[in-house]
Amino acid sequence: MKILFTKTSEKQLLKLSLRFQEKVFETIKKFEKGERVDFKKLKGSSEEYRIRVGGYRIILSKKESNLFLVTDLGKRENIYSIFI
Repeated sequence: MKILFTKTSEKQLLKLSLRFQEKVFETIKKFEKGERVDFKKLKGSSEEYRIRVGGYRIILSKKESNLFLVTDLGKRENIYSIFI
């Protein structure tokens, strides 16, 4: 499994505290290795998924069977507003 970041999501990641940046990278590494993480498909979307990291969410778009693109990440209360 491979995960890539968009330029926008890279900027969003850099705005987070170092503690949460580390948690995001740890969670993504686990996901890439096939380890269990809190990963779910978003309702109403065929190719959008989310990974929960504490109070933050990583929004992923599936591009190929083994390739995901991080499109957004941020606090739970803010991140889902882009889908409304």
